[in-house]
Amino acid sequence: MSSALTDPHLGKTLDGRYRLDHLLALGGMSRIYRSMDKRLHRAVVVKILNDNFASEPTVRERFESEAVIAANITHPNVVSIRDHNVSDNLVYLVMEYVRGRNLDQVIAERGKFTPRQMLSVLEQICRGLSAAHSEGIIHRDMKPANVLVADSGEIKLTDFGLARAASAHTQSATLLATLSHVSPELVSGAAADSRSDIYAVGIMIYQMLTGALPYAETNPAAMMKHHLDSPMPLPSQAVAGLAEDLDELVRWCTEKDPEKRPQDASLLLAEVRQIHSTLTEEQLDLGIETLGTVADLIPKTFTQMPTTLQQRLDAMQRDRELEREQQWLALNSTSGEGDYEVDEADVSESPTTVIAADDATEVLNLRDTQATMALPRDTNASGPAMLNATTAYSRDDLAPHEPEANDNTLSARDSKRAQKQANKRWRKEAQIPTHRLRKPRTGTQKLVITLMWVLIVALVASAGWFFGRGPGTIVRIPSLNGMLQERAISQMDSQGVPVRISSVYDDEVAVGRVVDSRPSSGANIMKFQGVELTVSQGPELFDVPQTAGMKVESAKKSLAKAGFENVSTTEEYSSSVDSGSVIGTSPEAGKQIPKKNTVKLTVSKGHAPVQVPSVIGLSQEEADAKLREAGLSLKLGTEIHSSQIEQGLVAAQDPADGTAEFGSAVEVSLSSGPEYVQIPSVVGLSVQDATEELEAAGFQVKLHSVFGGANESVRLQSPLNQQAIYGSDISIYAF
Repeated sequence: MSSALTDPHLGKTLDGRYRLDHLLALGGMSRIYRSMDKRLHRAVVVKILNDNFASEPTVRERFESEAVIAANITHPNVVSIRDHNVSDNLVYLVMEYVRGRNLDQVIAERGKFTPRQMLSVLEQICRGLSAAHSEGIIHRDMKPANVLVADSGEIKLTDFGLARAASAHTQSATLLATLSHVSPELVSGAAADSRSDIYAVGIMIYQMLTGALPYAETNPAAMMKHHLDSPMPLPSQAVAGLAEDLDELVRWCTEKDPEKRPQDASLLLAEVRQIHSTLTEEQLDLGIETLGTVADLIPKTFTQMPTTLQQRLDAMQRDRELEREQQWLALNSTSGEGDYEVDEADVSESPTTVIAADDATEVLNLRDTQATMALPRDTNASGPAMLNATTAYSRDDLAPHEPEANDNTLSARDSKRAQKQANKRWRKEAQIPTHRLRKPRTGTQKLVITLMWVLIVALVASAGWFFGRGPGTIVRIPSLNGMLQERAISQMDSQGVPVRISSVYDDEVAVGRVVDSRPSSGANIMKFQGVELTVSQGPELFDVPQTAGMKVESAKKSLAKAGFENVSTTEEYSSSVDSGSVIGTSPEAGKQIPKKNTVKLTVSKGHAPVQVPSVIGLSQEEADAKLREAGLSLKLGTEIHSSQIEQGLVAAQDPADGTAEFGSAVEVSLSSGPEYVQIPSVVGLSVQDATEELEAAGFQVKLHSVFGGANESVRLQSPLNQQAIYGSDISIYAF
């Protein structure tokens, strides 16, 4: 069943002014109607609190606070509040009517936006939200359904029903927000502030870029857990090719810790403008083939309503005539058989009241000797005065006469009608003059007077047109700063004000938008004076100079000379660039960027350390070749004895392993063969003394005890009285 059949308020007129024409939306707390303001004859939106809530003081207080809060935000990107009242137990709010759709419907229809489309919409959202934040007001329910996309292309924020002043107590035991866009601090029961709105805006950015919510669950508990714990997915994971800056923007806005987010919408607006100016055309127009341009966000067709003043006046006249017709029909429908009957011919077409002849004042020209005085109505008058009368009949002949009574031919109703017609005829004819009071003017006099009147009327009309609707009309310069050039020109052209354009570089205002106007906004001028718009060319671009191979200080001086003051450095190993010299820059040399951008210098730390190879057991020539291959050099040390390594081969190296600086030396020691040492004689010594003496000489001792006594002495040793390899085994026998 349609709302027209079920809605009890449709067709009502509130306070004799707001006629409810069409149900736009039906919510849990209120109904929203497109309505007509019959006093000013313009479309408005009326939001009526549902009956079950209208009697609750707390709900009514919250509803009234919406009017107070939103009425104190004056900005082109915020829906304005027109009225608030209570009528016939109906609590209602009157708002500006925005013809178009909400952003949720646009996303559902389009699927997703190009980065340029998204940034264009986001900039207007941030401007409207910044106006609220600057007044200390937070929205608390930012979502696409509360962002209106007008058919004119304007973006407007609406539904501040959950808004609160930031200085007021915003913490509540009840969660009042939309779960898909609620911030972690609201889920956890903490107080909301401007950063809570920023979190919701971050999710809206993700929606516009991908066409979907970041968390697909509909279960409330799961959704709240996502907001508290789950990392925010990045839009580039769903849409390949998106710029890294857009991922960073979503990540920054949706940080779980509010301290890490933008502190209010004005800071976010500055970042959005910065991203818009730095992304390339290809990055901004990703997907333009299927998604179109910014202009494609505006529907090509929509239902027109009366917009011009003449159209609205015509509609008002039609409404008045309809009301009069209804009143006339109502009057006729209630008249009885004996009541006075209204005849169509009796209705006067002119609202002018005719004065009776006896009451009218006649003006006489006393300078005209030929003027004839008006005769009295006495028909007995005679003489020359009677002969000067120029009329063929007297006023007495115009007086109404009673119709002759004829009971056989006229009924009482016909008699009344005849009387009325006679009265009407008399009123018309009574206005015809009966005497000529002056001589008629000659043709020349008439022509001169006519020309004079034409000249006077022309002068008055020209002056009225010049100062009323022409070039001399006083107009107030609206706020044009930040507006697109084409739109600003169109707005001034619609008021008949000529526009002059000049351009300037600007680091903050995007390309093609108005930086300033002369005269400035708020000034009153005549139309013909015109206005000069200063339009941004975007930031001035400078070429990044070539600094590769320079020392760091020289590279910084070169960048400063080119206009770049923000310089950072990072270090990297390089096999081709000397340590302390510049490898390259980011952005690369030759690219044009704004001078406020940061240029990153990559400085060489020299060659990376190399792994030290093992050369033990190699000849000196083989070891040298292997070290050179690894980027090292060989340094020959002193020879050492080795029982394991043949004479002439590498017996030791330093460092033995790990890494070493590229080009550094590795010290190697060649083997001189095993070392032979004279074996001392320990026969006759105690076992302990013999062991100590042999070990001191560099030998290993093997004890052979015959009887196992405690005071045994060495009786035999093998070998004896000869040389042996240093570190070899010597056997001793004790008993």
